[in-house]
Amino acid sequence: MLNSSNTLSRIILPLAILYFIYTLLGPIGGIVGLIVLLLVYIYINRSVIYQNKAGKKYHNGDYEGSLTDLKAAVGIDPQNAKIRGTYAFLLIKMGYTDEAATQIDEAIAKVKYIDDKNTMIITKALVLWKQRDIDQAINLLDELIKTFETSNVYATLGLLYNEKGDYEKALEFNLLAKDYNGSNKAILDNLGTSYYLSGDYDNAFETYKEVIKLKPNFPEAYYNYARILEYKGDLEKALYMTRLSLQLKFWFTSTVTKETVEKYLSDLEIKEKEIE
Repeated sequence: MLNSSNTLSRIILPLAILYFIYTLLGPIGGIVGLIVLLLVYIYINRSVIYQNKAGKKYHNGDYEGSLTDLKAAVGIDPQNAKIRGTYAFLLIKMGYTDEAATQIDEAIAKVKYIDDKNTMIITKALVLWKQRDIDQAINLLDELIKTFETSNVYATLGLLYNEKGDYEKALEFNLLAKDYNGSNKAILDNLGTSYYLSGDYDNAFETYKEVIKLKPNFPEAYYNYARILEYKGDLEKALYMTRLSLQLKFWFTSTVTKETVEKYLSDLEIKEKEIE
């Protein structure tokens, strides 16, 4: 019913009005009416237009520009919780923790649909993690996963368990996550990290071979695999994986910083020269 109403208001009704103007005033009136309707349509849909611009800028690597357009979309349509939630997610990824906290709380307060709210809770957990309240972040997702079991929840919660440092619990959970979705890159990366942090380098190695086959687009996977390769004595491949890691985007929510990987690469290169 809602979709039918939207179709009526956005397409059929404007066409009917245009036809009426054309019939009443003729071709010139029809052209003027069309221009007016286009201007009205653009004005009414400014928020959607800014969202689309934000999406294009994001995919082109203009993240600040994307953030600016999302902020504009929120300003135009402040009651739209979904737009605000997207804005909050990009804010935390880019390191604007305080503003992300404000926006995600407001989005959750305004949201109408439970699935949208559940997705926002994942963002809220990331914000709490970056506010150094990892226990509350974990508790939030522990409750969420009971009723909203998705790969994204498993991946985020598995990451948080690794970050907390409870390696036994992290490994137990990430094995469950793999049972849920054994082809998810983030879930497998979490599991590989759990094995590595637990000192189980053989299983870590096998897991990361699976991860790399999936061509992950986040730098942690290649960096973590490089560390295992170095441990295994494959310095050449470790160097290759570390350099691949540095070609990817590092976010504020990444579990390793670009500076850490650059330092690791430098150490590997020194080690390579010593061997030569």
